[in-house]
Amino acid sequence: MNTTLTWIASAGLCAALLATLSAQAAQPGAFSVTETKSAIGNKPAKAPRTKDRCIGPELVDKDGFLYPDLILSKHFSQCRIKDSKLLDKNNKSWTVTCGKMLTAQAKQTNTGDNFHLHIDAALLGGAMKQTLDYEAQSLKRQCTPEDEPLE
Repeated sequence: MNTTLTWIASAGLCAALLATLSAQAAQPGAFSVTETKSAIGNKPAKAPRTKDRCIGPELVDKDGFLYPDLILSKHFSQCRIKDSKLLDKNNKSWTVTCGKMLTAQAKQTNTGDNFHLHIDAALLGGAMKQTLDYEAQSLKRQCTPEDEPLE
């Protein structure tokens, strides 16, 4: 009897640990996203804004990280990931180029269903720089027509 209880407790602990490990990934769905963009050139920084956003399955890789080239390609053409590194189960970094217009370093940190994506972009060979931060909290629901795409 004692062995059975120990086994059940161990199985429960293992299941809880597996759920915790697999939960450290962004999943497609609706998120409340606070976007912060620094000043660029002679344009002032925009105030942070929070919107409900839809993150479709095409934006999320198998490890639960976004594709920053797809986000940047909404504003620039020919964006490609040049390099990517899975730093650990919760962190990934990338180098992205968008033709000759932009190069960017990106890093995403996942915390449960939520994530933070930070992008340092250099335009025109570094003549202008901008940082973009996306702080996202999962709404734990599917996207609706009111949720705008992440851009």
